[in-house]
Amino acid sequence: MTPATATGPAPTGTATGQGPERIIGMVPFVEQGLLSVIRYTLIITPQRLIFCTWNPDTDEAMSDAEDGVMQESCEISETSDEIAHFRAKDWTNGPWQRYLSVPVDTIATGAPGSMVVPVSTITGANIVRETKNSTQDKLFIDTGDRRLEFDLMYSQGQFLCGILGPVLGERVTIADHLHRRGKLDRLLSGQEYQ
Repeated sequence: MTPATATGPAPTGTATGQGPERIIGMVPFVEQGLLSVIRYTLIITPQRLIFCTWNPDTDEAMSDAEDGVMQESCEISETSDEIAHFRAKDWTNGPWQRYLSVPVDTIATGAPGSMVVPVSTITGANIVRETKNSTQDKLFIDTGDRRLEFDLMYSQGQFLCGILGPVLGERVTIADHLHRRGKLDRLLSGQEYQ
């Protein structure tokens, strides 16, 4: 893994009236879980990461935005082209921008199931970019007492890294997922005998 640099899109603008803590960026379509998926919008401030839940059954704006992104995905036939498309996408516009007009403390307590991770407790944040099989990047956050894992849907790992770099410095890393073939794959392809 390599330390993250502040490359990628610039963080989103900040709202007025948020007080001393301001939003410096947002990442939509962050998920956690396999069978029972929890959907979040990740809101980043210099003091904390706020994973604000949203429900597709009750949040029509976010649900419509997700449907639009899924439609974009369906229109691209090759996974590598899809990854390139979403890495280049401008994620700074969408219904998640509504949080810019809300006080940060209200965001942190306003949606049931939301999580707050103080920046001061983060010992490491690792982003793993998928390069071959899907548009689902991974985010791992280590604090002193736990490790959190999230899926960054639609290849948003590089976008998130551009926001987290200035906040976490060398505590954030980004790397490509290494696709290693198992012994069975090598055996079936004949590589085991070469």
